[in-house]
Amino acid sequence: MSSDEHLTGTLEQSPNGLVLRTDGGGAWELDSTRSARKLIGSRVEIIGQRSGFNGLVCDQIWPAGQPRPRGVKLRLEFLLTAALVAYGLYATIGAAISTLR
Repeated sequence: MSSDEHLTGTLEQSPNGLVLRTDGGGAWELDSTRSARKLIGSRVEIIGQRSGFNGLVCDQIWPAGQPRPRGVKLRLEFLLTAALVAYGLYATIGAAISTLR
């Protein structure tokens, strides 16, 4: 994986998956989500990380000319940390209540 790329072009379906054809004539093979399939045939903007020679791991895909959507990413480590903190609070409160009885 390497640097972030911001590309604009037409999204197409190929035998190997989704491909972005850029205005400069380049073709990028995309590793994207199923939700991107609804944009096949339209002009899109993509932000992602380059992978290999012409691969792109997509972070966001949206119709070209529209504002970039705000991305909501729930990172697994934050969820695990929140769960651990919640469990710690639950155990502490439970211990405090049991000593009061």
